[in-house]
Amino acid sequence: MATEARWLNDEEQAVWRLILAGMRKIDRVLDETLLSCSDLSSSEFSVLVSLSEAEDQALRLRDLCAGLDWDRSRTSHQITRMERRGLVTKRKSEGDARGVIVSLTDDGMRRLRAAAPEHVESVRRVVFDHMTPEQLTHVKAFMEGVTAVSNVPGHPDFCGSLTEPADADADSDC
Repeated sequence: MATEARWLNDEEQAVWRLILAGMRKIDRVLDETLLSCSDLSSSEFSVLVSLSEAEDQALRLRDLCAGLDWDRSRTSHQITRMERRGLVTKRKSEGDARGVIVSLTDDGMRRLRAAAPEHVESVRRVVFDHMTPEQLTHVKAFMEGVTAVSNVPGHPDFCGSLTEPADADADSDC
């Protein structure tokens, strides 16, 4: 049974537009910083960070997909582009011929280390420098709530309609 859309009130609409503007500004600042200081895209930086933090600086492609919350196609194309640039390598998994292992190269690590100081300074300036400790606590709780939402498209457990009541399929397996 479908329900009527739950429209945003004026205050919610204003906050939503601020969230969108803030996300766009953060994305733009981080993209521009990475490109200007290291000729890396934000996507490349994300992959390099994930690999740098992994054991032996390598991950199965499926684990990289999961960690970045990207689909396999996007991740595969990104890795192919990065391999051409010498930032990563990929090889078949020794234990599973269908699996692909992505590894960080020395050049990838060098570029990541070069990019990190400017990147973190941009993050600090655009996000943290104007935030009080109390605001930080609230933003953290808010973002934990956002990332915990599972009854939406794009989440592996989603299997319903957004206009159905939230608990309509809570007991079903789709």
